[in-house]
Amino acid sequence: MQNQCPTLGPKCDICDCSGSGCQSQFPGMKVEWPELKGVSGLQAKATIESDNPRVTAFIYPQGVYLPSINCCNRVILFVPAEDCPNGPVQNRPIVG
Repeated sequence: MQNQCPTLGPKCDICDCSGSGCQSQFPGMKVEWPELKGVSGLQAKATIESDNPRVTAFIYPQGVYLPSINCCNRVILFVPAEDCPNGPVQNRPIVG
């Protein structure tokens, strides 16, 4: 059985910040998760959405093109295409 990851995400709440620059929009909540690089995509998604319920984490296969738009309601997780969505997160997860 082949694993699959989504190719589309949620409607983007466009903002002009990313990562720690968004902290003022999320008082008392996390906006960066450097400790999740290398963790299973599904585990990282659950952790992020628990830490900050105002964002949704989306798992994408590494190499897929995503427009360079900062969205304050999402965190992008890239995992190896051949092991999506369970593979280890390849990027540093941040809001935006």
